Amino acid sequence: MKKLRPVFVSAALAIAMAAPASAGVNDPEVILYRFIGVADNGNAGGTGISTAIICTNFSGETQNVRFVTRDRPGGLLNNVVFVLNHLATVVAGTNGNVTYPIDLHIIPSGGVLGTTAFAATAPNIVCSATIIDARISPIPPSYLPLHGIRFLPIPGSQE
Repeated sequence: MKKLRPVFVSAALAIAMAAPASAGVNDPEVILYRFIGVADNGNAGGTGISTAIICTNFSGETQNVRFVTRDRPGGLLNNVVFVLNHLATVVAGTNGNVTYPIDLHIIPSGGVLGTTAFAATAPNIVCSATIIDARISPIPPSYLPLHGIRFLPIPGSQE
């Protein structure tokens, strides 16, 4: 009987330490980031300034990601969903530019100074954002990173 106990303990530990299943497109969305200072001066694509938000999914599953952009007074400008495959990157932007190819427009048209919230069906997605001069490639000296506030840390990480 003493020989069976370590087997049961090992089995119990293996079950307890198993990694949780990754969330998928049918799971609820949670807010992961808020980017403050999203800006676009309303010029035509490839001119003026624009904001690009770049996100990569490393969850192991396809995820829904959502970008919700609001203007300075808090009015809703756009609320768009994108299906993001595992290890894929999406570039959401306010306007076309020559530095980053835009996959998803986060404002319908015109200029903006406001905020964009980013939500997803799993926390294993990382994002960064930048304001850029839309006319210059590669990344110009006028490149200005935006601070993203992370709401839900990636499990097992320190951010």
